[in-house]
Amino acid sequence: MSGSGTLSKVARRARSAARGFTLIEAIVAVAIVGIALVPLITFIGQMATALTRAGDSNARNIAQQATIELLETLNPMEDPIGEDQVGDLIIRWDSQGIVPPNPNLRVSAGLAGFSMGFYNVAVTVERAGRGPWFSFDMRKVGFKPFGSSNLPGLPSK
Repeated sequence: MSGSGTLSKVARRARSAARGFTLIEAIVAVAIVGIALVPLITFIGQMATALTRAGDSNARNIAQQATIELLETLNPMEDPIGEDQVGDLIIRWDSQGIVPPNPNLRVSAGLAGFSMGFYNVAVTVERAGRGPWFSFDMRKVGFKPFGSSNLPGLPSK
């Protein structure tokens, strides 16, 4: 009889070992995996935020370049205040004189037939329907030809 008792103990041990993980072992494994995933999830979140910022910065740079190209032909002496739209961008500008234009003809100057002044142009860019997006300042030269019937080749005022 003692032989059968030993056999049943061995059989019970083999059955309990063959069952797999206990509940505590499974909970510990899940906790270890969870702790290991926290830095990974944090890293993914930080990278998503950085990519969003980079995308916004690129969009702003492209919009700023488009705005500068649009205002390249701006003559602040003729159009000191204005607004224009490019795609979904609304561009507004307001010019303030820094150096006032010369009121008289300067014969010895390089561009004698022009009145010229130096302007600070405050530019605001907004996305249509979303309000102001960003703003910046530009420096521009404003000019206007002098008109006189006494000067050959210049248009009259």
